[in-house]
Amino acid sequence: MTKKLSFEEALNNLEEIVEKFESGEFSLDEMIKKYEEGSDLAKFCLTKLEAAENKIKLLNPDGTIDENIDLDSQD
Repeated sequence: MTKKLSFEEALNNLEEIVEKFESGEFSLDEMIKKYEEGSDLAKFCLTKLEAAENKIKLLNPDGTIDENIDLDSQD
């Protein structure tokens, strides 16, 4: 599910789940299901953020990327 989402979509979905938790809109069964979904979304977002951070660390001081680095293998 989360593999097809962008970071922004996953974060928005996670925010919606949190808002509904705070408003008490879920039954207990729904809460358990949404908690699991939210946990997956949080992990997905964290993975995306860590990948972005790793790419940023590869930048040269002038903002360029070393041409010898394969960015696709950094994900």
